[in-house]
Formats: sequence, structure tokens, C-alpha cells
Amino acid sequence: MATRDTLTPKEAQCNGGAEYAALALEALQEPADAAYAKELMDRVADDCQFTKDLAACAIVYKALGEQGRAEELLQTAEDYCMSGEEQVALAEAKFKVLGDKDAAIGAYEKALKETGNLDPLIDLAKNVMSVIADSAFAKKILEKAESKISRAVEYSKLAAASADHLLDKDYAAEIFNKAAEKLSTVPDLLSLASEVTKTLGDPARAKALYERALNGASDFTAAKTLIESAKQAGDTAFMQAALKKAGELATATGEHIELAEGLASVGDKPGAAALLDKAEEAVAGLDEMQKLVAAVEAHLADDAERLTRVKAKLEKRQANHTRYLEFQKLESEASSVKHFLTLAERVRLELEDPFYAAKLIQSAEELLDGTGYQFSRYKPILQAVDKNLDDTDWLNRLLDRASENAADFITFKNLVTTAAQMKNRELGTAKARAYLAAREAALAADANTTVYDMAKLAEASFAATHDTAEAGRLLELARAQAKDHFALTHIGHLYAGMGNAAKADELFSAAAATCTSGDACIQFIDRLKGFALPADILKKWYAECGTHLSKPADKLRWAEGIADALNDKAWATEAYGQLAGQFSGTEAARFDLSRRSRADLNYFGATRRH
Repeated sequence: MATRDTLTPKEAQCNGGAEYAALALEALQEPADAAYAKELMDRVADDCQFTKDLAACAIVYKALGEQGRAEELLQTAEDYCMSGEEQVALAEAKFKVLGDKDAAIGAYEKALKETGNLDPLIDLAKNVMSVIADSAFAKKILEKAESKISRAVEYSKLAAASADHLLDKDYAAEIFNKAAEKLSTVPDLLSLASEVTKTLGDPARAKALYERALNGASDFTAAKTLIESAKQAGDTAFMQAALKKAGELATATGEHIELAEGLASVGDKPGAAALLDKAEEAVAGLDEMQKLVAAVEAHLADDAERLTRVKAKLEKRQANHTRYLEFQKLESEASSVKHFLTLAERVRLELEDPFYAAKLIQSAEELLDGTGYQFSRYKPILQAVDKNLDDTDWLNRLLDRASENAADFITFKNLVTTAAQMKNRELGTAKARAYLAAREAALAADANTTVYDMAKLAEASFAATHDTAEAGRLLELARAQAKDHFALTHIGHLYAGMGNAAKADELFSAAAATCTSGDACIQFIDRLKGFALPADILKKWYAECGTHLSKPADKLRWAEGIADALNDKAWATEAYGQLAGQFSGTEAARFDLSRRSRADLNYFGATRRH
């Protein structure tokens, strides 16, 4: 029971008008001490400068029956009101002092405009319900909160607020429905399912979410979470489904055995048998083999063929136990990708154990994870899986990751060549062709694709598949873009590398025809020299290039190239002789100087004089 004697000591703890007002309201509880409440208000009200304090004092004066004083303070509170939080205090005072619900809603509207985060919006809705009990406006506030959320915990909090404070379970169900549409991860769906059960008490709706989580599980950890949820829900059918799903995602022997025992415990022996099949395939050591035999004896003892087989494998493991221990020691000492891969191949050859080999290759790959992807570093992993294991899923994953990261031509060519040369030739060739086709489509869609981009694709295609027809098709696409002797010569060289001499000659001839200046002819022959062609072939193409020149100045530059680029003085002398008489004035002087310096061997004298 609150009295002046019990309340007075609390005054020392009050700081501001709102806290004094709270103490005054406490004084007005039975047995009421109105005089003490008024004394408190009169002491602090005139000093209040903030809306929250003024509004609180106004409410107390209303309770004391001093309506005029209450309205005076309320007006001052409104004059001082500057923030959304203060509008909330003002709304409460307008309703309690004036009994004006519309005015209170007006203040709440202003507060709503300035409130943006989930928790403050929920608090605002709670305040609306506690002060004016307007569920429609409170729902409007929560609807704004919907646009601010994205996580399962936020949707659940909003739905709980609707059910607990608006007493509107239909709206809470709508919130859960929207969450289910937007969220897809297993943890999110399981969290929603749990909250649906807690907030709505709707097992059917929760089960639908559990089933979505089951369908969306993509790794063993997520599946294990499903199993735990099924245990908590006490749903045997869902437990069985979760165990089967986990079995599909499990990779290690221990995981398969654990799940098989779980299925056996709910009476699903066929499912347990399927998981123990997978466990048997993945056994990588004596301990795992012993656990497998124990599981078969415990749950499938009536399967005589299986029991005999796994016991025989266990005996083999035990007989080679020393060798396994040696390899396990080497495994513990391995510290590099090369060490693990070398050890994996030895295990395959010496123990004929692809599962242990796979474990070692996985260890090698894990050393690279998180270090930044480079195909040159992952290539040995790919080759080790191809050579030592029969695991197309692993190969597909490695190849596709390499393709996603093959940004430059050298890496791309290396990838498709490596793929096409794999031991698993059918898979590798199919993947290489798929990557080539995808790269061609990307180039076709890119307005900035050059003749050299398409030529490089043709080069990569031939390097990988040695399919001259396909590479030729790509080279012809490149040729359609070629406009100068540089590009045409490049394409001709690629044809020559494919063994198609006729096409190479055709492109070299086309390249020569584009040379309309002496300098262009010299550039052309310099490029051909880089291909290490015989001297007579070089002379053939340079001569053809010269036939496309018409101006004497270009022909003179072409003749200079005979001496400078081909170092053929005799042919140069012949060419200069054919050009003699075609120049006059300063051009004639240039011709004479050029001829004497490149073709007239006696120009500087037979012997040098000192």
C-alpha cells in the first residue's frame, strides 16, 4: 500500500517531470493522497521543457480534476513536440486528457512517419493498443513493419506481436505465409515451423514448412537439423523422411551408418539397407569397416550374403592393417597438395582402395580451398580424380568450377585441352565441347568481339578435339571479320598448324592482296618470317605482295624490303633494274641512294681506303 511516507523516499530517484508524474499517479492509487500528488506536480510542472514530461504532468492534472491546467500543459507539450517519440507521449495525453481519439491518432500518424525499424514499430503498435485499443491502426503500423524485415526471426516476432497484442491470428498467419514465400533455407523454414506451432498452434501449417525444408535440404548438416526437428516434433513419418533425405546427402561412412541405424530404429529396413550399401562403398579404414560390420550384424543380420561380404572385406583390412597404418602415418605427415596426390596414387596401386585414395585427394583439394582459384593449381586435383577414381560427380564439379573461372584465353585453352585428354574421355570431350559452344555463344553476343577472339576460340577447339572441320568452321567465322593482312596472316598460320596447307595459302594470298603499300608488304613478310617458312616460300609471297602495288614509291619501298627483310641482294638488284627510269627530281635522287646502298655492291668501293 502506497502512502506519503513510503513514496517520499522515492522522490530522490526522480529525474524529470515524467518520473515525478509516475510517482504522483502512484500516490493517486487507493488509498489516494491527492494532496501529495498535487504537491509533486505543482513543484515540477512549470519547469518542464520536454513534451514527454509535460504530457505526463497533464495526465496527472486531469486525474486531479484540474482540466484547465491539464489542457494548458498539453498545449505546451504540443508546442514543444519535435520527434516521433514525443508524438507518442502527446498521443497518449490527448486521449487521456481530452478524450479525443482522432487527435491521438493524428499524433500517432506523425510518430509512424518517423519510425522505421521493426522493434520500434512493434512498440508503437503495442502503445496504440494499450492507450486507444484501435486494432485497425495498430495493424497499419505492423504492415509498415512488414516492409522492413527479411529474416525468419523478424517475421516470427512480427507475427507474435499481431497474435499477442492485436489478438489477430489471421493476420499473424498472413505474415507467416509471406515469410514462407520469401524464405527458402532449411534453418529459416525450420525456425518458421517452430514459431507457427508456438504462435498459431497450427500443426498442419507447421508440417508444410517442415516438408519444404526437407525438399530444400542440400547438405548433410541441414538434413541432420531436420532429423532433430522431427525428434522434437515427435513425428515418426517426418523423422523417416528426414533420415532418408540425410542418407541421400551423406558422404562419409560414419554418416551413412548413423542414418541407417536411425531408419532401422523406425522400422525401415529397406532404407537402412540402402544406406549401408553407401557406407560400404565409402569405407576408408579398418575402424570404419569394423563399424560397418557391427551395424550389419545389429540391423541386417538376416541378410546372409551382405554379412558374409562385409566380413570378408574386414578380414582383408585386418590382414593389411600394417600397410594401412603405414599409409596413415604418411598421410599425417603430408603437408602439400603434391604429397597427398602422390600418396593417393600409391594407395590405389598398392592397396587397391579407391575410397582411401578419394579421402587423400579430398585433403589435397581442401589445402587449396580459400586461397583464391587458379586452374593451374586445381588441375592436378582434376587429373588425380580422373586417374584414380570413378567419380563423375567430382569431375563435373571440378570442371565446371574451372570453366566459371576461365576468364583469359590461356586458361580456357588449358581447361578444354585438359578435359578432352582425360582418362574419362567421353565425359571430358563432352565437357570440352560444351565449354567451347558456350564461349562461342558469348562471343557472338558481344558487340566488342574481334577477329582474334574467334581465331583464339578456333585454336582452343583444335587443341582440345583435333576436329579440323569444327576448328575450320570457327576460323571461317573469324575470316569474315578479317580486314587487313595482320588478321588474314594470323588465320592462315592457324590453318597451317592444323595441316591445311591449301587454306593457309589461300589466306596468305588474301593477306598479300590487302597490302597496298610497300611498308605493308614489309610488315607482311616480317610476320611470315616469324613462322619460320623456307626462303623460297617467303620469296613467293613477297613477290605476290609486290604485284598489288601500283605507285613507284611503294614499289621502291618493296624493293628495299627484298634487301632489308629477305637479304636477297641478287633479287634486289633485279628489282631495282626494273624500277630504273620511273623517278624524276628528288624522287630520282632517293631512288639512286636506295639502289646504291642496297643493290650496288661496288658503291663504297671494292676496298676501303685509309
